[in-house]
Amino acid sequence: MKKFFKWTGLIVLGLLVVAIAGFLIWTQFTYGPTDEATQYAEEGKVVDNRLEFGDTTSEIGIILYPGAKVEKEAYAYYGTRLAEEGVFVAIPSLRLNLGILDIDAAAPIIEAHPEIERWIVAGHSLGGSAASGYALEHQELVEGVIFLASYPISSMVDSDLRVLSISGELDGLAVPEDIEASRSDLPEDSQFVQIEGGNHANFGMYGPQKGDQESPLTSKEQLDEVLSAILEWL
Repeated sequence: MKKFFKWTGLIVLGLLVVAIAGFLIWTQFTYGPTDEATQYAEEGKVVDNRLEFGDTTSEIGIILYPGAKVEKEAYAYYGTRLAEEGVFVAIPSLRLNLGILDIDAAAPIIEAHPEIERWIVAGHSLGGSAASGYALEHQELVEGVIFLASYPISSMVDSDLRVLSISGELDGLAVPEDIEASRSDLPEDSQFVQIEGGNHANFGMYGPQKGDQESPLTSKEQLDEVLSAILEWL
């Protein structure tokens, strides 16, 4: 009987090790930036494993959480365009490339830039959920949340946070029905924008994504519409 429990314990332990190893390996199969995105990333500055764009004394700062398993450089176009409009942008590398494991990624960025008066946290897909978690816990530091094909980690109805939710008509992952359902978890004055013909992957520049629908828009065309909505909301 002792041998039975010993071998059972070893088998369970072995399966656990295999599962953890498999998960860690899975997180490393990331969506990398396109060549175009890499060129925009070169316009930014690498600081403590994050990308920064724009003037660190800007009035407004946006911290953009990447989507699950998407490399930060894929979102560099946001940085270059928003910096041109006087907005500081930081895009962090997330622990194991998953925002849900690095909800507080915004903390060291805000601490490093005390000159910035207004902070907005944003995120694509799972990154948006993670960003909302940080905002809910730090409303004294954060003014609002921008969801890009995403929805909150928990109810934000009773918060004082400003919210902008931007989604894609043809998104195969954060489908329109899920975005619509998220209204009940957001403040009443939240603003919703749907990109006609937009899909999930075009919220960044990293190519097609499994489970998504095809879009008639290029990633840059969709991102330009997203950025217009963000600038109008700001």
